[in-house]
Amino acid sequence: MNLIYKVNEKPHLLKEWSLYTLQMLLAVFVATVLIANICGTPISSCLLGAGIATIIYELITGFKSPMFISSCGATCSAVIGALAMPGANSQNYLMVAIGGAFIAIIYCLFGAAASKFGIEKINKLFPPYIVGSITILIGLNLAMFMGTYTHNSNTWEVVIAIIVMFVTALCSHYFKGFKKTIPLLFGLIVGYILALVVTWIGWAQLINFDAFKSIQWYPDLTCFKWNINDFSWSNLLQVIILFIPVTLCSIMEHYSDHQCLSNIIGEDLIHKPGLNKTLIGDGVASAIGTVIAGLPNTSYGESIATIGFSKVASVWVSFTTAIMLIILSFVGPLSAFIQTIPSCVFGGCALILYGYIACSGLKVLIRNKIDLDNNKTLIITSVILTSGISGIFLFNEALTGVALAMILGFGLNLVLKDK
Repeated sequence: MNLIYKVNEKPHLLKEWSLYTLQMLLAVFVATVLIANICGTPISSCLLGAGIATIIYELITGFKSPMFISSCGATCSAVIGALAMPGANSQNYLMVAIGGAFIAIIYCLFGAAASKFGIEKINKLFPPYIVGSITILIGLNLAMFMGTYTHNSNTWEVVIAIIVMFVTALCSHYFKGFKKTIPLLFGLIVGYILALVVTWIGWAQLINFDAFKSIQWYPDLTCFKWNINDFSWSNLLQVIILFIPVTLCSIMEHYSDHQCLSNIIGEDLIHKPGLNKTLIGDGVASAIGTVIAGLPNTSYGESIATIGFSKVASVWVSFTTAIMLIILSFVGPLSAFIQTIPSCVFGGCALILYGYIACSGLKVLIRNKIDLDNNKTLIITSVILTSGISGIFLFNEALTGVALAMILGFGLNLVLKDK
């Protein structure tokens, strides 16, 4: 891919830097807030946690990976379970933070294993047909997740989402120069104006300004809600049971995400800065997120798609986006305004972004000339896609989707020998 800005390059103009940052911020904002709403954790703290997590990740990886780190959807079931554990408070944030500590430990252990045994052995365990299939699955699962969240959409919401998609596609295809690199912003602006008009006329209530009624000028840090009485040995055992499966899921998504981003930017992040550093950075970022916001963090597919779509891989854009999220957590009106953007507007961009992730996985299969006439490859790819989309789970709902699909694909790859 012909990148406009490579990983270590800074945008030349302030206008470029500002608008690339805004585009990335809006792309990751919706999922960040959505996961906080699902788990019932404070949004302001969630924004602060995501910003600090990304900065920590960049520091540990030496600013060599433009990945954005934010709230982890794979851990929602574990977080909700830990919050509901008995204790002195109605929400047990102390046990969530302990779960975050386990996440960091497991990530660091996997990072150490990657450093000791070498990346080549890991790549052999997860060949291109597994990585490509998992990447396709991640894109499809994100699309299904967004579709499930908005399944009660009315006609106007669907119409606006489609219009946003068309505007984004037209801008990306026909615009030239700088304008061509910010199609998502044009789509979001047009979609928001249309939603305002539809709401003002009274055809549908698409924009809700309730966020302005409870503006908060500082993050509601969850570590201030810890109570020693929230801890018990039975709670600890439950935390281990809840968090270990979702941590393995997150590690597998981490590997696939970084492989996908590597293919987009043309630099092998698995070797440089190295899987050991990206894992440690992600794991520490998760632990910090549970302390600040009660939510673990992880690599974000939305940022990967935005980088690929805009051809801007500058790590400084990701870093500035993290700074902006931190500022947003303290500036209540700005945060409230972004929360007024209806999900259908973001959904129009997601029609392209999530599909882009899936197509990136397809590119992996094509680029590596994967032979789907090969019986072993065909079986493994088929099982990964069907198990990941079907919704089946093993033991509990934490081990489903991408995690279960990768485990099954990994297992089949071990037992099915090449003829």
